[in-house]
Amino acid sequence: MNDITRKIYAGLLSAIHDRSIGPGSPLPPETRLAEQFGTNRMNAHHAVKRLEDHGLVVRKKRVGTEVRQNIDYELVSRLLKEINRIVYVLYSSTPHWIHWNENSFTALEKEIAPAGYNIIYGMIPVDGTRADHHRILHEISAAGASALVIFPDAEDTAFLRHNNDLLLDFQMPVYMLNRSGETMAMDMVSFVSGDPFGDAAAVGTLLQRQGCRQVGMLNEASGTLFWGVKRYEGLALGLERGGNPTPPNFLGTKDGFAAAAQAIRQAQGDFVLVAVNNQYAAQFIDFAAQQGLRVPADYRLVSFDDNPLYRSYNLTSMAAPMERIGRLFGKLICDQSWLKEYRGKVSIKVNSELVFRETFSLKKS
Repeated sequence: MNDITRKIYAGLLSAIHDRSIGPGSPLPPETRLAEQFGTNRMNAHHAVKRLEDHGLVVRKKRVGTEVRQNIDYELVSRLLKEINRIVYVLYSSTPHWIHWNENSFTALEKEIAPAGYNIIYGMIPVDGTRADHHRILHEISAAGASALVIFPDAEDTAFLRHNNDLLLDFQMPVYMLNRSGETMAMDMVSFVSGDPFGDAAAVGTLLQRQGCRQVGMLNEASGTLFWGVKRYEGLALGLERGGNPTPPNFLGTKDGFAAAAQAIRQAQGDFVLVAVNNQYAAQFIDFAAQQGLRVPADYRLVSFDDNPLYRSYNLTSMAAPMERIGRLFGKLICDQSWLKEYRGKVSIKVNSELVFRETFSLKKS
C-alpha cells in the first residue's frame, strides 16, 4: 500500500475497532473517502479491498459495503497494530539513570525503525492511582499500539506490581525492565532483567584471577534486600572458585563501616573492598578518609550501579549496559515468532560491564 491508502485503511480499521462503524453498518462510499483524504477513488478502493480480503466487510449490490455482522474484533485489533506500528514507552518520572537512560531509548528507536515502528513516550503517573494507570493503559490500547515497553525505577515497581491485573486483558505484548532481577509476579509481562548474582560472580572471578586474597563486601544496611544478598552470594562464589576464603560481609551501618576500616588497617598488603552500590561506596570513602585511609593508596574499591550522582568519586563500577537493554527490547518487539506460545513468559538476563576508574585498576601481569 502507498501512504495514502495506508492512511485510509488505518482510519477505517480504527473506526471499526472503536465501533464508530459497528457491525452491519455501511462504510462511507469510496468517492467520499477519496474526497476526505484528498486523493483519488482508486486509493480508497484499494483500502476497502484490503478490509474485504481480511473478511471484515462485505460488498452488497445497490447497497454498498458493510461491516460484517459477526466481526472478529481480535483480528481487527491485530491488523490495527500491524498497520499503526506504534510502540508506547512508559518511563519513570523520577529516573535515577542507573539502569537505563536516553541511550536505551535511542538504541530501541534504532532497532525498531527499519521495521517501520514509531515510538510514543509517556510517564508512569507520579503518585499515580489505579484509575490513572487504567486510563493510560486504555488510551494506549485504543490507539492500537503494537507493544508497550516500561522503564520503571525504584519508586514505580511496587505500584506496577500491585496493579498488574490491569494488564491481564491487554491485547498487545508488554515488556518491562526488571532492575533488581528479583522474580516479579506479573503474568502477562516479559522482562529484560538485571543479574545481581552473575554480576557479582564476575567481580569475584576477576579478583581471584588478579590474586586478590583479602576481600570484603560492604553491603546495604539491612543485609536482606534481594540485590544485596545476591551480590554478596555471587561475589563469594566467584572468589571461592579460586580457593579464596568467604569474604566478610560488612553491613552499611556505622558499625559496619568501622569494621571494614579496621579490616583494611589489619590487612597485610592489598585489601579490596567491594561496595554493594555507589552510594555506600561514596559514604565509606568519606568515612575512611576521616580515619586517615585513602583510596586507592590504602585499599582498592569496586562498586555496582554506575550512578552519575557519584561520578566525582571516580568509582570503578559495574554499569548496566544501557544501549544493549534498548536493543534487546527492540529485538523482542520485531521478532514476534515466540509470542503465540510464550506471551508473558519471556525473561532475558543482561550482565553489567565493569568500568575502570581511579578506585581500582588491574595489576599489570
